[in-house]
Amino acid sequence: MRTREPLTYFYPTGPLGQVFGLFPKNPEHAQVAIIGLGTGSAAGYARSGQHWTFYEIDPAIERIAKDTRYFTFLKDCPAKVTVVLGDARLSLANVTDHSYDLMVLDAFSSDAIPIHLLTREALKLYLAKLSESVVVVFHISNRYLDLKPVLGNLAHDANLMCLVLEDMELSEAEKRAKKAPSTWAVIARGSPDLSRLSADHHWKPLSGSPGSTLWTDDFSNIISVFKWSPHRIKQ
Repeated sequence: MRTREPLTYFYPTGPLGQVFGLFPKNPEHAQVAIIGLGTGSAAGYARSGQHWTFYEIDPAIERIAKDTRYFTFLKDCPAKVTVVLGDARLSLANVTDHSYDLMVLDAFSSDAIPIHLLTREALKLYLAKLSESVVVVFHISNRYLDLKPVLGNLAHDANLMCLVLEDMELSEAEKRAKKAPSTWAVIARGSPDLSRLSADHHWKPLSGSPGSTLWTDDFSNIISVFKWSPHRIKQ
């Protein structure tokens, strides 16, 4: 049975599986925030004694994720699970500071993370809600936008480390097991656990881009991160 096994972008051998293999330091008491519920498959990494809070803007997504005719990730989750409906930034603003040990952004709108979740002000909010470990994981898989420079700039501005893993080459066994290619980034303070990721040559450091403008609540530039590849343009 594979009822609690995360598949596709969340596959255990992928970037998110590697992160959950390292964090948090006290797994039996971890407080985990996930922005974006989807089917709830990220809950496959939850452990007994933990508390997972999913932030989801669409009530229909919550109904689908909790409908056991289709998905049982939430029902079978060994951790305590809470789903908070509404815009994640507005909801997080009401959370006590330093409440979470790990935060994962897996929210998508029109095939990309909503811009207001990728600004200096948004990152400042995430950092305020995290414990001293400060680990924020971003799912940035996208066929049309390259969001790596955006995250590199945010991390540089906040004096934090940023690593990215573009997990695009899959074995035939992984394809048969329903793993999908994906790109994930981690913004964090330097720590022994993060150094284990940086020691893996597949995880690449991201730094700020000279001359580029930091994304804020008042400024963003989608055109600057568009992948201008000829094969993207269809006649």
